[in-house]
Amino acid sequence: MTRPPAPATIMPRFIADAISCILKPARRCGRRRLAMGQTSHGDGAHERPGHHWRDPARVREYVARMDRRAAERREQLTLLARLIPFPTDTPLQVLDLGAGYGAVAAAVLDTFPLATAVLLDVSEEMIRLGGERMAPYAGRYRYVHGDFADGVLPAEVEGPFHAVVSSLAIHHLPPEGKQSLYRDIAARLVPGGCFLNLDIVAAPDPALAELYARIEAQERAARGEPPRSDSGTSHHAELQPLQEHLTWLRAAGLAHVDCFWKRLGTALFGGYRPESAL
Repeated sequence: MTRPPAPATIMPRFIADAISCILKPARRCGRRRLAMGQTSHGDGAHERPGHHWRDPARVREYVARMDRRAAERREQLTLLARLIPFPTDTPLQVLDLGAGYGAVAAAVLDTFPLATAVLLDVSEEMIRLGGERMAPYAGRYRYVHGDFADGVLPAEVEGPFHAVVSSLAIHHLPPEGKQSLYRDIAARLVPGGCFLNLDIVAAPDPALAELYARIEAQERAARGEPPRSDSGTSHHAELQPLQEHLTWLRAAGLAHVDCFWKRLGTALFGGYRPESAL
């Protein structure tokens, strides 16, 4: 008896496109293969990840966008501060990576009235704006102009710190840079200290990536924001799924590693140096 031919498998278009892109040279897929310490932005390449924030116009646009999301961000940053496992009267030493205009540091300083913070940023324009917005915390913070593009912290922020925090900054690094930075952060924490990162992560599969992008585009339109341009998203090629970050944090020596909050492609995750009393 002759078997009927098997039905043809229909491959979703986005999966076919992804496979096609993998099989093509990187340049034909809209990406160039970049060396360590480089990341693509639009048609060019910046020698160091995050240095596109030296553009004052980009900084002003970003700050205005974050201001429109202030209520949404307040909930996220309040949770981040509460995850720091020390009494609120502890004179914490805090490091904020890619601190920008100081929103994360301010949330921590509000929660811990005796805390002081070091704010690390590569953008002089961000530091200028931060000086204005952080005025209520005079004497409790200082800015350091520098970066972590090589996956290590600059000598000016040697620590140790009770908490290292970051928001929307570390995703610029390539995978090996993230892993190196996580190891360096873990080494700068006091016993029981923590690293908390509110950042962008990749969706776990292409179908969810497509769905997340569609929802985020709808939400941008509802806020009156223009569609995201290619030059605004090209650095997202360095994103990895959340589970990879959690694995890297454990490998760096942190304990109690978890994702504490997640919505679509944004997650609050981190871990604690061993000997913490949670």
